[in-house]
Amino acid sequence: MILFSLRHRTLNLLCLLGMFMSFSAGIVNYLLGLGTLAVILNVGCGVVTMVLYYLSLVHRQYELPALVCTVMLSFVFFPAMWLINAGTNGSIPYYFIINAGIISLLLTGKKRTAIFSLFLAVVAILIAVENYRPQLVMGYSSAQIRYLDLSFGFIVCLLVNAFLFAVLMDSYLHEKKITEHYNKTLAEKNREIEAKNKILENRNAELKKAIEKAENLSRLLYKEKEKLYEASITDHLTNVYNKMFITKRLKEEFELTRNTQGGKLTVALIDIDNFKNINDLYGHVYGDYVIKRIAETIKKNLRQQDIVGRFGGDEFLIVLPNTGWEEGCNVIERIRKVTWELEWKDGLKVSISGGVAELKNEQLSYLLKEVDKLLYKAKNKGKNRIEIELA
Repeated sequence: MILFSLRHRTLNLLCLLGMFMSFSAGIVNYLLGLGTLAVILNVGCGVVTMVLYYLSLVHRQYELPALVCTVMLSFVFFPAMWLINAGTNGSIPYYFIINAGIISLLLTGKKRTAIFSLFLAVVAILIAVENYRPQLVMGYSSAQIRYLDLSFGFIVCLLVNAFLFAVLMDSYLHEKKITEHYNKTLAEKNREIEAKNKILENRNAELKKAIEKAENLSRLLYKEKEKLYEASITDHLTNVYNKMFITKRLKEEFELTRNTQGGKLTVALIDIDNFKNINDLYGHVYGDYVIKRIAETIKKNLRQQDIVGRFGGDEFLIVLPNTGWEEGCNVIERIRKVTWELEWKDGLKVSISGGVAELKNEQLSYLLKEVDKLLYKAKNKGKNRIEIELA
């Protein structure tokens, strides 16, 4: 159920009071013999007030009933009663005071200012008319009737003021109590929200720590995965690619070259000369050192796109993408010369031999056989040399 606002409840109350005052004043005016017009005005005002009460209570209208009520009282009912009910000598001035309060209670803003200003003007005009044209104001037929009307008007206005202010104060205190209850409830809810927010903040902090821990763990796992992957494709002694991975990369470059118009691919197979003698003379530990150092030398002297892997005990397969046999031969020859210039203990000289071949239209297996033949050809021709497949 939708409750009325405080101002709307005040309008309903004033309508009830207005009906009581209008009908009671009409009855009193009739009993006092103040004239038919005084009775009709009061009863008519009561009927209009009933209509306004109906619109306010049943149809929940406020602005129209409030405006009609103040306009009717200020400019029709009370001015007419002033003229027919003895002006300043009668009971109407008491009601004027009530009307000023009604205007203040029901209207706001510019409407209140305009109606109140016009009402003051009407009051001033009525006083002036009574002063300069006293014959226009109808008086009482006897002093006793005046006394009774003044007494009734005074008592009614007194009761209405007391009742109205009592109801307004009770309504104010009731609204204040409701507001305090709402504020208390709101404060409790805010405390609950703050407590929940604190719990949520703690959980968020815990979640953040958990996320950070998970991210750190994920990074560690990723690094470990990278390490495992590197270990799976790297030769543990030389730190160049192992045979499985260099073979895989060779197949990839082989397919890419065959599918690329004008693509070139050169492959080299390198072997350390007299490596068995080095092992026999200096031992396998030094032999491993020789293999590792040769691998480092090869890797340092390759281009960025070139790939090297350990293909056997002391053999290295070198893949030279986008490279013809002549350019590839120059790269491998440079490696041979740098290797020959390396210094070893006891004046030992270590050399390498190799074979270089460029991919034509043959299969990959044929290309590998070809560089292997060229390698052995270099060995047979005295070692420390690079043999190439001439175009």
